Amino acid sequence: GRLEIWRLLTCFLYIGKFGWHSIINLHLMTQISSRYESMGPICTRRIFVPHQNNPQLQQQQRNNQNNNSPYYSKGETSDYIFALLFGVTGILLSQFYLLPYLGDTFHHHYRFFHRHLTFYTLYIWSKHYPQHNVNLFGVVMKAAYLPFAYLVMGYALSNGEVVPMDMIHGMFVGHLYYYLACVVPTVLGRGRVVIWTPGVLIDLCHWLEGRRVGGVNDDVDGGEPIVVDTDGVIGG
Repeated sequence: GRLEIWRLLTCFLYIGKFGWHSIINLHLMTQISSRYESMGPICTRRIFVPHQNNPQLQQQQRNNQNNNSPYYSKGETSDYIFALLFGVTGILLSQFYLLPYLGDTFHHHYRFFHRHLTFYTLYIWSKHYPQHNVNLFGVVMKAAYLPFAYLVMGYALSNGEVVPMDMIHGMFVGHLYYYLACVVPTVLGRGRVVIWTPGVLIDLCHWLEGRRVGGVNDDVDGGEPIVVDTDGVIGG
C-alpha cells in the first residue's frame, strides 16, 4: 500500500538474473545508446524566436538542412534524454492502458521493461540512420533492417513458441516517437509541433556541460550532426 514511485524508473534498470541473456541485453543497450547519442540523436529542440525578422532565426533557417522542420538540425544530449523520457512514459502507459484491450495475444504481464527500452532506442536510431551499415554476427545489413532482424532471431530462438512482445512493444513506441518528432512537423509545417524538448531540460544539460544557458541557437557549426565511424559488430 506504500507509494513506491521510484519503481516507475527502476523497472527499466533490471535486466534479469546474471547470465548470458542479461550480458547480451546490457551490451546491446550500452552499444546502441552510445552509438545513437554520439552520431547525433533526433533533434526536438524547437526553434523559437519572437520576431520573424530576427537575424538569428534567419541564420538558423539557412543552417537547417530541412527547411520544413520546426526543430534545430543538430541533436544533442537533452534531445536524447527527452527521447528516453518519452519512451519510458509511452511504454508504461501503453502497457497498462492500451495492450490489455488488444487480447491475450498482444498483452503480456511484464514487470520489467529493460528490453522494451532497448528496442525502443534501437528502432529510433535505425529510423534516423537507415542507410548506416551494421554487422550482425557477420551479416552486413542496413540499419533500417536491424530491429526486424533481432525480432526474427528472438522468435526463432524460442522455436516459434513465444512472440517477443517486449521487442515489438518497444519498437511500437519508438515508431510513435519517430512519427511525432519527424513526420508530423513536416506534414503540419514550420512552427507546428506535437512534442519538443523542454527548455528546463536543455538548460540543465547545457549547465552540466559547461555551455551557455538560455541561448537561442548553439548550432554554430551549421547544424551538421557529429558522425563517427561506428561500423562495428552490433551483435557482439
